[in-house]
Amino acid sequence: MIVARQSKSLILVLGVSLIIISSIFMVYITYNINSESSYSSKQPSISDSIKDKNDSLHVFDSPQIKVDILVPSKRNDGTIIENIEFEEIRTELATRFGGVTVLTPFNGTSIHNETRYDGMNNSGFYVVAPNTIENLEWFVNYKQTLKDRLHQDRIFMTFSPTVIAP
Repeated sequence: MIVARQSKSLILVLGVSLIIISSIFMVYITYNINSESSYSSKQPSISDSIKDKNDSLHVFDSPQIKVDILVPSKRNDGTIIENIEFEEIRTELATRFGGVTVLTPFNGTSIHNETRYDGMNNSGFYVVAPNTIENLEWFVNYKQTLKDRLHQDRIFMTFSPTVIAP
């Protein structure tokens, strides 16, 4: 009798879990479809994603963000980006945010339009900065500055919520 009751409970829990997971999946799919259709008509800015700018001073629910910037070692035309240009990026980030970490050279692979690109000795930086819309928008603009300055089609940049340990 107890085994039958536990089996019924287990089946009920599994059924409810399946419904919840299905609902989350549908929300995810709907969000991505809406995001893709709106992206084609207008590229949103960071501030567009905040509904009420007066009530929210940052996007993530964390006091800081970690920004990773990965930069290829060569320009689109194949010429090498000189170390002085990476030092300039390092100085700009350290001056604006009080510090920057330079990542050790690394290799990476990307596939774009079914073509494989292997990057050797790529460079990267990360910065921990106050989580404000102004900083997020500055980084988005800085990404375009780097693309123009380094003659790149793409620069990989990510934002992550961060809390510095006390």
